[in-house]
Amino acid sequence: MSSKNQETMRKYRWLSTIYDIAVDNRWFNRARRAEFDLARIQPNQRVLVVGIGTGLDIPFIPRHAEVVGIDLSREMLQRAKTKTEGRNVSLLEMNAEHLNFADSVFDVLILNLILSVVNNPRLTMREAWRVLKPSGNIFIIGKFSGKPRGLLRTAVSVLTRGIGGANLTLSLNDVIGDLPLRKIHEKTGLLADVIQLTPTAE
Repeated sequence: MSSKNQETMRKYRWLSTIYDIAVDNRWFNRARRAEFDLARIQPNQRVLVVGIGTGLDIPFIPRHAEVVGIDLSREMLQRAKTKTEGRNVSLLEMNAEHLNFADSVFDVLILNLILSVVNNPRLTMREAWRVLKPSGNIFIIGKFSGKPRGLLRTAVSVLTRGIGGANLTLSLNDVIGDLPLRKIHEKTGLLADVIQLTPTAE
């Protein structure tokens, strides 16, 4: 495990106790509602939530969905467990950069507020693409930088990296790189954007 991931795990041991207070707000919840309205998850679809954290996405996922949630932090998963009652949700301690799933097994992937905190966002996206069915979709909530990167965003990113490891200067285009994925939806918001990616023919 990389030193950054080890550091992230240490930070989220104490952040897990205040995470809901910081992130469970109307701005992020508005983005989540828009994201899952867009996803329109069907009863026969399998959903993977990468970096499920304390489970703030769970109330927005239809109860009929078969959901797998993974996270590197055991403490975050313990808090997510409290939100799974009456739902078909499996929670696994797992690294987003090394998903222990076969290829092409999920219809919907959710990557919310995760790409900015992992050690290797490109590898995380490659793994997400690998386990996604060719007919599937990836949905992302995050705040990404265009080019050039402004001094203010860079300065704020230094602060957020120190607190929770979040890199706000990340470019989504750089993260996708040469993967056969195309952006078919993007809605910008004050704190977070909602993005939909779908596979393209290789």
